[in-house]
Amino acid sequence: MEVREHDGNLLAEEDGVLVGRLELEPRSGSLVAIKRIDVTDAERYEEVAQALLAALATQHADASDVTIELAEGDERASSLYARWGFAPVRRVLGVSLEILQRDLDRSPRGESFGSVHVQTDDLPAVERAVERFAPLRAGGSEGSVVVPPRGGWISVYDELADRDPTALRQLARELSDRLGAVVLSLGVEQGAVARFLLLDRGRLLDEYLSVPEYYGPLPSGEVVALAANPTLVERLTGADRREVRAAAAVGKHPDELPSPTEIAANLAQAMRIEGAEHGYQDALELPGAIHVGRS
Repeated sequence: MEVREHDGNLLAEEDGVLVGRLELEPRSGSLVAIKRIDVTDAERYEEVAQALLAALATQHADASDVTIELAEGDERASSLYARWGFAPVRRVLGVSLEILQRDLDRSPRGESFGSVHVQTDDLPAVERAVERFAPLRAGGSEGSVVVPPRGGWISVYDELADRDPTALRQLARELSDRLGAVVLSLGVEQGAVARFLLLDRGRLLDEYLSVPEYYGPLPSGEVVALAANPTLVERLTGADRREVRAAAAVGKHPDELPSPTEIAANLAQAMRIEGAEHGYQDALELPGAIHVGRS
C-alpha cells in the first residue's frame, strides 16, 4: 500500500486504485486536525487508517497534537482510535434547522418554582431529612421551609429548588427514599411547563410533563409515559382519577395549554394537596412554617 500527499490531504492507493483518504483541516500551529478518514473497503478500515495515520505522523513530525472528528455513536471508530491514544477533547452538538427555529421562537424563559409533598405526619423526621440533604447546601440554597401536615401531607420548599427544577426532583427522591414514603414533587419550569413526579420508597412510579417534548424530541414511548397515569395517582394520593385526567393537560407547545401555574394548581386540587401554587418565598409566611437555614 502506498500513501501519498495530494492537495494537503493523504491518499492510500494499491496498484493505482484509491483505497483510503485522510482529509485534513488547514494546519494551525502545532495542531494537526483530521476532518475525516474514508476507506473504500469497510473490512479493511483499521489497516488502511493505520497506514494513513503512520504517513501523517511522518509528514507532520514537528506537530504536537493530532485530533480527529467522529460521528456521534460510531463506537467502532471510537474504540479503534482510543487504542491509538486518542481521547475526547471537545464535544460537537448538532440540531436540525427546523427544531432550532422552533426553540428559538419560544417565548423567553420565565420563572420556575415548585414544592415537595410527603405523605406522612412525622414532622421531625421530614425536618431532619431536609437538614441532612447535602446537595442543597452544596448548590448554594439560601434555605428550606417545612410546613406541618395539611390533609396528611407535609410540604417542603427550597430556594435552590425554585431556581433549579432538577434540585426539586432530587429532593423528592431523597425524601421518598430516606423516609420510605409516598412523595409528590409538583412545580412549574421556566414559566412554560408543569411537571410532577410521584414516588414511593424512592422509586419513581409516575411522571408528568405538560409538554413532553419541551426540552427536545423523545421516543414515542417516552412521550406517552410523561402523560400521567390517573389510576396510579388515584391509588397513591386518594385523588379522583377523572379529575386527574382532566387536570393533566398535555400539548405539543405551551401556547396550546392553560398556563403552567393553572395546570399545577388544578393537579394539586385533584390530588387534595395544599400549597402547590407557590414556592419558597411565599412558604416562609405560612402558619407553622419551619425555616431550615443553610448558612
